[in-house]
Amino acid sequence: MSALPNDLPMVGSGKPIHNYEARADVLSANIEQPLREEVGAQAQVILHGGGQYQFRQAEPFRLEGILSYKGGYTQVAGRPSAKTEGFTTLTTSVVECLNVLDVVTADRVVAQISTTHPVYGKGQVPSVTFLGTRFDNLRIDGRRVELDFNLDLLGPRHDDDRSYLDDANVNRRILEQQGRFSVADNLPEWAAGETPSIKSDGNGHRQLKCSLVNGIKSCPGVPFGHIIHLPHFGRIALVELSVTQAYGDPAAKVYDKYRFRLTMIRINMGCLAEGTVSVAAADSNGGGSKGGGN
Repeated sequence: MSALPNDLPMVGSGKPIHNYEARADVLSANIEQPLREEVGAQAQVILHGGGQYQFRQAEPFRLEGILSYKGGYTQVAGRPSAKTEGFTTLTTSVVECLNVLDVVTADRVVAQISTTHPVYGKGQVPSVTFLGTRFDNLRIDGRRVELDFNLDLLGPRHDDDRSYLDDANVNRRILEQQGRFSVADNLPEWAAGETPSIKSDGNGHRQLKCSLVNGIKSCPGVPFGHIIHLPHFGRIALVELSVTQAYGDPAAKVYDKYRFRLTMIRINMGCLAEGTVSVAAADSNGGGSKGGGN
């Protein structure tokens, strides 16, 4: 389901314009054992260009006895902000009655990102909130999982337009998450590639990788930060966030571009079955320009 674009400033109007980018899906998977099956992004919606609203219902899905959910939905929306001078994008993914091998189950999984980009000329760093993001009755091997959420990990947008990746408080929180990995007993080799970090790829991009979960209070298996290692099953990563900053070109009046991607559950199975599963993914991007005309 989609709606016509909102009443947005058009190219040639002389007013700042904004290109919206967002996508969401409820689940994707690549199963290798006991059968081979690639499950493409389910109930995917994509927002690109002008502001609009799109919604898709997730019909019941089952892959034999390996993977199933009973429903859910995705939505993306973009429009001028009603509260501030800027452009707001909403991205939501909801999965209901998830079941992975009768090991990972949840009544409801919600990933939600809302960003507001300033009008061109007023700044380039968007504000962001993850309000609504949650698990309802997440269980692993029948045991309730208790999490220490931190939906405010990035904090508020700074008035001086400072990047989240340059924010001292954000850097401190990432170091704290790194510490929860390093203090774990018998740290496995795979943990090195999963540790929260802020890195540059040398090609004009920087990326922050972390979780909106500070820690796991109660769970079966062995927790390493936001990841649970469950013997005879595999690894379960929870509420992973990546923030990518792509450098612009100030001389050409091209702003930096920020991308926020949230994945509620990422599973690497390695015993009862083999393969990967991604549950409730939301992605928000976008950027503005000056606009043309008089």
